Amino acid sequence: MTGSVTSKNTTVQESTGFSKKSGIAVVSQFFGFFLDAYDLTLILSIAPVLAGIFFPASINPLLGTFEILLVYALTIIFRPLGSAIFGNLGDKLGRKNILIITILGLAGSSGLTAALPNYATAGVMSFTLFALLRISVGTFAGGEYAAGHPFAMEWTPSKWRGTISGVIQGGFPFGAAAAASVEGLFLGAFGISGLESYAWRYLFLTTIIPAVIALILRLKASDTPIFNSLKSSKNIREHPFIDIFREPRMRRNFLVAMVWMTGLFLTGYGFLAYVTVVLEHAPSVWAGSNIRTAVTIYTISSFFAFAGIVTFGTLTQKFGRRKSSLYWTIFGVALPIPLFYGLMSSAAAGNFMMALLMAILIGFIIMMPTGITLAFLSESFPTSSRSSGVGFGFSSGVFFGAWFGIYAEFLHNNFFESIDKATNIWFSAAVVIIIGSVLVGVAMYFAHETAGKDLSAI
Repeated sequence: MTGSVTSKNTTVQESTGFSKKSGIAVVSQFFGFFLDAYDLTLILSIAPVLAGIFFPASINPLLGTFEILLVYALTIIFRPLGSAIFGNLGDKLGRKNILIITILGLAGSSGLTAALPNYATAGVMSFTLFALLRISVGTFAGGEYAAGHPFAMEWTPSKWRGTISGVIQGGFPFGAAAAASVEGLFLGAFGISGLESYAWRYLFLTTIIPAVIALILRLKASDTPIFNSLKSSKNIREHPFIDIFREPRMRRNFLVAMVWMTGLFLTGYGFLAYVTVVLEHAPSVWAGSNIRTAVTIYTISSFFAFAGIVTFGTLTQKFGRRKSSLYWTIFGVALPIPLFYGLMSSAAAGNFMMALLMAILIGFIIMMPTGITLAFLSESFPTSSRSSGVGFGFSSGVFFGAWFGIYAEFLHNNFFESIDKATNIWFSAAVVIIIGSVLVGVAMYFAHETAGKDLSAI
């Protein structure tokens, strides 16, 4: 089959109630997203420590941190490959089976980081192996999006879709906060020297915990009635991924999704990557001497980011995905510079409470529009190509959005170094977020409203 699946072919009706199976699907995907963020936060929030592990001691600390962030971006750029592969399989074989494969691959790749040699042992090979594992993590994470997002949304009743989308998407900052909290415990137990010498290995082994939870849930789960109906009616597409680009409606929706996700990558990672970078570099009084303070601020602000994501997802049930996003764009353009200035100046003054407040506001406001990601993308593609469309649409944001580290560094080195206070990057990070906010607004201006659509009928 190469045509779209309509309600005529897919006769199953969406459930109006939230069942036990719905709960299993939602919690399963929450922990999948949780693991993704948990793993990435282990890279981002201790980037200076990892720079000391995988680079020679002679390298400039800020340059080493930039290089770790670039490998982080390289990892992300492989997510579309995973989305294309596993999304196509998810549309042909079902969502559940693919999710078991992706969680095992994601956890295994992340956990193997604990076995890597350091620079003193293996030289440049240590950094090369680190980069290869990041690529593997990214590939399986792309598969998580492709199979997991439709899986959760197809099990969720329409009236709850925005809220549940926010809850699952909130698994990302929640996982980030959990990782930062665990890092704080490790720092308290082993100190910076212990973390740099050996405890970082134990830290990466903790990724196994959320992976086991997700795996158990997925083994208990059932594939969605919507997909099973598609399968029983023999409407499985022969080439579900390729059909995204063959059919005009899906092709248009994909282009909207790509621009939108590019904007969300730039805004979201402006918070996830640069709050800790601002706090860990001069003129912050905590630069180099108290990484635990930066981790604590980041941890608390991540919980508020979760609240912002769920709040926004819920609001779009009443006001619509498109209208809500367009109004948010105003805040996304106006607030990053004053908020990041407040974060930088508070850290420079050693004012913990004010720095915490600024980080909370950045997390809550900037992360809000990501709350509709699962719902909006799942509502934009038909059942027969939903895994492919959602996964590749989600991951396509990395084509331009994943290089946020390069953009910020370029702005810092060529335009804003004096404003950034030389060794910091607060203004450049804020400008990247503003650019992302504009892209979110442009994409939603051309998007159709999707809230309330029946996933079995599109």
